[in-house]
Amino acid sequence: MSSHIVLTHPIVEAVLDRHRQDLGADLQAYRNHVYRSLNYHQLLLDRAVPETAALAWAVHDLGIWTANTFDYLEKSADLALPFAGEFGITDIAGVRRMVTEHHRLRSAGDELSETFRVADRIDVSRGLIAGRISRSSIKAVVAELPYAGFHAFLVRGLTRYAVHNPTRP
Repeated sequence: MSSHIVLTHPIVEAVLDRHRQDLGADLQAYRNHVYRSLNYHQLLLDRAVPETAALAWAVHDLGIWTANTFDYLEKSADLALPFAGEFGITDIAGVRRMVTEHHRLRSAGDELSETFRVADRIDVSRGLIAGRISRSSIKAVVAELPYAGFHAFLVRGLTRYAVHNPTRP
């Protein structure tokens, strides 16, 4: 890998620590997903992610646990607001855009949101859709930050959601 693997970030740690109880047994799986994605984002940008992106990564899927739903993008984005003030992040619209647009099928427009979207896709696909990140880089990130049941959690949760919400995919 061209840069070091990020294993900790103060914003991510603060968010995860405050939502430790919400995440419960899924804390490690979500934490590793956040950091794997953040690392892929950094590789796509070819520089460290800005604090706005670190905050977006920390909350991007958190609404699954805090609101107990897979219809969570807006709920996750809302969680960023108190942390933005705490960490002096003023581009709240940018944080919200990264979170709410990260499942788009088409380009998200601006570079930061688009690379955020692609980084999440790389992780959710387990590196099968790697874009311009090398397989060796993905393997190095996963070696440091294993999946820890994240994909099994997604399959179970999405299946349950689809059964109860067949008209809201």
